[in-house]
Amino acid sequence: MGDKFQLIHDVSPGTAGWTVKVVVAEKFSPRVAQRSPTKYQNLILMDSEGSTVQATLYGQNITTFQDELILGKTYLISNALVKETNAEYKAKSGEIQWTISGRTRIRRVEENNSNLLISTYSFTDFEDLPKYMDSNVDISVIGMIIDIKPRRIIQTRFGKECQVQDLVLVNKRFDTVLLTMWEAFVDNECKYICQNLKKKTCSDWKASQSLSISTKADSSFFIDGEFELVEEFKSWGHTNSEIIDNMISEKHYLTSTPSKLFSKLSVLTDEKDFTEIKSIQGLKTVKQFFWIKGRASVKVLNQTYWYMSCNNCNKISSENYGDIYPCVFCKCTDAKAIPRAKVYMQLTDPTGYINATAIGNPAEYFLQSNAQILMNQTLIPTAASMRLSIDEDEIFYVKAITQELSPDCKFEILFIVNPSQIAGDKNKGKAPVEHIGEPIKFLEPTTKRSLFHSDTDDAQSSKKKCDKSTIEITKKNQ
Repeated sequence: MGDKFQLIHDVSPGTAGWTVKVVVAEKFSPRVAQRSPTKYQNLILMDSEGSTVQATLYGQNITTFQDELILGKTYLISNALVKETNAEYKAKSGEIQWTISGRTRIRRVEENNSNLLISTYSFTDFEDLPKYMDSNVDISVIGMIIDIKPRRIIQTRFGKECQVQDLVLVNKRFDTVLLTMWEAFVDNECKYICQNLKKKTCSDWKASQSLSISTKADSSFFIDGEFELVEEFKSWGHTNSEIIDNMISEKHYLTSTPSKLFSKLSVLTDEKDFTEIKSIQGLKTVKQFFWIKGRASVKVLNQTYWYMSCNNCNKISSENYGDIYPCVFCKCTDAKAIPRAKVYMQLTDPTGYINATAIGNPAEYFLQSNAQILMNQTLIPTAASMRLSIDEDEIFYVKAITQELSPDCKFEILFIVNPSQIAGDKNKGKAPVEHIGEPIKFLEPTTKRSLFHSDTDDAQSSKKKCDKSTIEITKKNQ
């Protein structure tokens, strides 16, 4: 990037006549300050030595410089206001920030510094994702988009409506992971993907069982970036286009997850990694997710083992099976009413028991039945009609959920894993047991913004044509 310009660490409050050559390393979505109506946008700029500084735009300057400061491009910047970082607008560690305004001089430099930029990131392999469950660690991944779902509206536990959209990423071993985009990323990145990809249609999905990662408010994306890694990925995609097209057509990634993605869960073979049930009995809001090794059984036979749901968001529906209707929850205008399995059961280990609910795929796995059959079940079930207990130890991933009218948490089983799946060589030769469960969120968004939503946009979005594309989801560790 050249040495004739100052470096970032040469610039401090009061420094005059400086010019720094930088590449835009990260560009976050605009946000509103917590204690004022001020709208701001943070960027991370990097110099030739890899040093970074936070740059911030406020108010109308966000729109003014929208097309000036492009992610991954190189610029000469001078006359920005240099000051100590305001904690309210702070995005990264560092005591200095630049404020970019109409007085700031910015000149585009036609240089490709992508290799320098990409060298600062450490990509997490899909196989290693399970290690980050129960954590809020920032990760970076690279993959190819092979499928996209129409956007939907969800309600957070705080009662706020947010829009989300799911993408399927594949790596060079044909492993898949679900990427959930939140809020502004739906309006920006997802819209761009749908508009610029050509072949594949946004899919009509049922609930997925894939591993899942989520965007955060300060996530950054490089779509078809000018990196060697991306070119290698494109070449791989071209070579294996027939296999990838078959994956998209068959959609096996929506119904099963390769067992090898759980090989990193071998840490769970150590008994000390499991939570004893007695320690979460009467739990308030101490911890949200738990690994439990134990057994499950239905104690209340006279219960409803399914409910009618929206095929887009899984929320309860009052419509009849197969009806097309506008869902009041996700705002999908052509939602379809389908049955979804659920079961209320008891989990036990040597220390005690808790009551828990399994919904969707884990419920079907436990009952050894499916929602369609359960819907048609008219008699109280017996052991002959469905499985009512697991008599051998299995591993349960359990979520504690705060209840509105009770100080105690309730528990939901998110997925069930047979120990033979992660036991290693001692079970070598046995047929692998596939992961059963709903998508697991490794990263939760830290900020959710209210956006206007159009039902017309949903209908148009579901008709967009999409193709495969390489996408780098880059999120640097703080």
